[in-house]
Amino acid sequence: MNEATSPPPSDTESLLLDLEAQRCDAMKRADFARLREILHPGLTHVHAKGQIDDCESYFRTGGTHVDYKQIDRSELKVQVLGSTALMTGRQLLVAVRKDGSGTVRIDSRVMQVWRREGDRWRQLAFQTTPLEMSVT
Repeated sequence: MNEATSPPPSDTESLLLDLEAQRCDAMKRADFARLREILHPGLTHVHAKGQIDDCESYFRTGGTHVDYKQIDRSELKVQVLGSTALMTGRQLLVAVRKDGSGTVRIDSRVMQVWRREGDRWRQLAFQTTPLEMSVT
């Protein structure tokens, strides 16, 4: 196999990629009930400016003060390590602040940790490192 050819994703990798697409969709639709199903109660979420939320504070602050207009994921790679998986890739996020203070655009690299409990996978950790960030 040459470097340009990648093996097809495993069933678990495909499931996790689908869950990530569902997470992004739920954010854009402000479907907080679906997000609560996807995010682990023990969540650690590190934002682009370095602030940290646990699951409850994420829903009180970080996840609810903007209207997400665009969340594009690319270059996603998944490494399944037993009941844990590491997902890395790019994320382009565009969101309008509900307080009227502008539109945020963040192009970043993201690392996520997913955890399986029984037959259910949930996102346990999220860390974003901005490559470019602007507010207009």
